[in-house]
Amino acid sequence: MKTSVIITVYNRPEMLIACLRALAFQSAPIDEAVVSDDGSDEAATRRMKAVFGEFPFPVRYIWQEDQGYHLAAARNKAIRKSSGDYLISLDCDILLLPDAVAVHLRQARRGVFLAANRAWVGEEETRELFTRQLSSQLIDLFWDRADRSHLQPTHRRFMRNLWLRKLGLARRHKPKILGCHFSLFREDIERVNGFDERYVGWGLEDDDFALRLHQAEVRGQSLILEARALHLWHPSAMSHPGHAEDSPNRAYFNRPDVPTYCHQGLFKE
Repeated sequence: MKTSVIITVYNRPEMLIACLRALAFQSAPIDEAVVSDDGSDEAATRRMKAVFGEFPFPVRYIWQEDQGYHLAAARNKAIRKSSGDYLISLDCDILLLPDAVAVHLRQARRGVFLAANRAWVGEEETRELFTRQLSSQLIDLFWDRADRSHLQPTHRRFMRNLWLRKLGLARRHKPKILGCHFSLFREDIERVNGFDERYVGWGLEDDDFALRLHQAEVRGQSLILEARALHLWHPSAMSHPGHAEDSPNRAYFNRPDVPTYCHQGLFKE
């Protein structure tokens, strides 16, 4: 089984480089990384490309013009460019612990999406990490120092929503995924036609994706406590309204009839 890691980035070259370097320390090697760039400037693009040759796996790169926040389109571009049977999705500010890919692959099943999470690294710790040579031991050290207090409650909510879904009582997109850290088979992504590119601007493209996976009878499984990952600190983007309720996509997400196979996704109709 060939494994691809897809990573989205926008003007955060140092974080992307750290993300890729963490992938090089995995106990279960990956077959490729695919970087999808949502319009980074020339300097950031040059900085990222300069290191792609140093990794023990090929790095594929695709760039789209900066037209604002088009994360759904960037993810679809990465999926189309990838060649793996199994895909692990990350944001560029995520550093996987050395055993994380092995955890994903051990639990990989067709018809199942694996929802993971991340521990929070603070501002000072993130700056410190960038001053040191990255190693598997250093990533483990920062895991011990990271804020993990939300992981147990988040896992419990996920398991509760799984139970509610069996009873037909869960909200239609729950249990949900975080686009910054999840995995599933390519064929299950294609069953729902990937991410809906009508989601433009921050928010709810992940919830829509989960909703349509549930409708396609792709069930969720929690790796929240097992697939360890760090989230590096950075200032909030100007496009981030803070709450999903304030997303420009709210009305579109709340429409009553959402087709399982979206019309503006991986394959355009």
